[in-house]
Amino acid sequence: MTPGRDTDSSRSSATGSQNAGGGEPSDSIRHRVYERLTPRFVRQRLALKFLVALSLVVVLIGVIGVVTYVQIQGTIQDDATTKLETTADLRAQSVGEWVEGMRSQTRLITVRLPDGGDSAVLGEYLQGARANGSETIHSLHYVDVASETVLASTDSSYTGESLTEVDQPWDGPMGSDFATADGVAVSDHSYTVDGEPAVAFVSRVSSDRRLVVVSRLGEHAGTSSVGGDVQTYLLNEQGEGVVGIGDSRAATLSSARAFSRAISRNGMATVESRNEVRTYAAIDGTDWVAVSTADTGTLYAVSGTVGRNVIVLVLAALISLCVVGLVLGRSTVVPLARLRQRTNEIESGSLDVDLSTSREDEIGRLYRAFDSMRDALASQVRQAQQARHEAESSRQEMERQNRRLDQFASTLSHDLRNPLAVARGHVELLRTKLDETQDDLREHVEKIDGAHDRIDSIIDDVLTLTRKGESVEETERFDLGSVAEEAWNNIDNKDATLRVEDSIVIEGERNRLLRAFENLFRNAIDHVGPEVTVTVGLTEDGFYVEDDGPGIPDEEMDNIFEYGHTTSESGTGLGLSIVKTIAEAHGWSLWVDGTSGMGARFVFSDVFASEERIFEESAFTWEHARQDD
Repeated sequence: MTPGRDTDSSRSSATGSQNAGGGEPSDSIRHRVYERLTPRFVRQRLALKFLVALSLVVVLIGVIGVVTYVQIQGTIQDDATTKLETTADLRAQSVGEWVEGMRSQTRLITVRLPDGGDSAVLGEYLQGARANGSETIHSLHYVDVASETVLASTDSSYTGESLTEVDQPWDGPMGSDFATADGVAVSDHSYTVDGEPAVAFVSRVSSDRRLVVVSRLGEHAGTSSVGGDVQTYLLNEQGEGVVGIGDSRAATLSSARAFSRAISRNGMATVESRNEVRTYAAIDGTDWVAVSTADTGTLYAVSGTVGRNVIVLVLAALISLCVVGLVLGRSTVVPLARLRQRTNEIESGSLDVDLSTSREDEIGRLYRAFDSMRDALASQVRQAQQARHEAESSRQEMERQNRRLDQFASTLSHDLRNPLAVARGHVELLRTKLDETQDDLREHVEKIDGAHDRIDSIIDDVLTLTRKGESVEETERFDLGSVAEEAWNNIDNKDATLRVEDSIVIEGERNRLLRAFENLFRNAIDHVGPEVTVTVGLTEDGFYVEDDGPGIPDEEMDNIFEYGHTTSESGTGLGLSIVKTIAEAHGWSLWVDGTSGMGARFVFSDVFASEERIFEESAFTWEHARQDD
């Protein structure tokens, strides 16, 4: 039974316990975040959850694929551009070193020219210089610019001829301003000698004398490099080709702004058009520019191949993921949805649904588990129906027994009390007819009257057993101590003492508990004496009634609650049976505690839960605290 509770106290207790709980658990926070981020219709459908998760993975793979593709494309294109720039830089360094070497040789030959020698001496010297010089040197010529005559040459056909007769393109370098140069001028484009491209280096010997060194370009005349993917051209500062390039092509290459930057010595520059990538690099010691070009498709072919492979890989991953998702979805979501439908049918009361499956995985085991649960539930339902049928039969039987008991009680009350009243009347009449000399007859009359009183007590106890033993249907809340005191006042307590050590509000039928207390109190007075002290107190889940007598002998402990058991000559043997019947009608338990060390101790248990008593005591304390305030 539930004791009384103060509303304010319970609210305070709940608030305190909530605050004592500390911070909110992390799993609850994650659940709230999940609820806020996920729509309700998605949370309620496993298929939608699976689809959303699959979509997120697909998007993630797509994003990673795009980022990877862009990074690879950028890296490979950067590598290709670097290769092109390296090619242009190496070509510029190579040509620059070759030009610087030829200039050095030209200056050395000029310094060692014999002074005032005739043509034969000069020719011999030039032949020796050619033989000892670089293999690329084609010919050497000693020219008088004033008379425009070749004074000496390694080619005997040129000696003594005028410049117009030999028809060689030396005018450009011979007209150079040697004051601002390093003493050696270079022709701004190549020309062909003996079928090979060559360049003229002109050194100033005196104001009217020049030394011309014609050198073949050799390996520097070619344009292809790096397996033929990259073409390198040489342009002069006018945008004209030095070697191996047509005028239209040279004009196209020199029209870029990067060409002007290279001529101005502002560093290497790379430009990209729709079909071509170019790198411009200035050649040290000259006014030339090395231009390395490559077709965009050829240069970035590896980038395109790798990019396509990445795209194919990403698409294959996405398609595989979709296929795997479809297979997993059909093998998990569909069976689970079907299982949910079957469980709904079971919930609605249909226990003959088909839960068979041939699968041997977790889904199959889940189906078999639900099948076993369904069978167990069907068995429990059958048992419950049988138990309900038996309970209904028992209830009907109990009703019949209660009706018979009620008829028996009515018969006992009417058919026995009327003859008993007649007998009492005759005894009283007999008493009035006896004189004082008939004391022996008067003693028999008193015994008959006592027997009538005993019959009347037995009738009362039997009526109590038959009518108070029914289950308590309607209850009320009342204070335990007040009921005990009222029962004490209802009996002839003589010189006995009642002590209520503790009290609590319980729920039950007050009149029946009042009768139980009366029987226990009379039992204590009858068996201990008129000066007995009876104590009523609380246990963890109920209360007790205890006297200070000698207690109950061990041999009587087992049958003390049996009908008709009594150790008193005037007792009916039904008093404690009535008390036990009243306790059981409330759903309580009644037993005798033989370990208390005092007198007879009757314990009522299962009256309320132990924590309810603690709450009641706390509420009692708070109530008094509020009154004190």
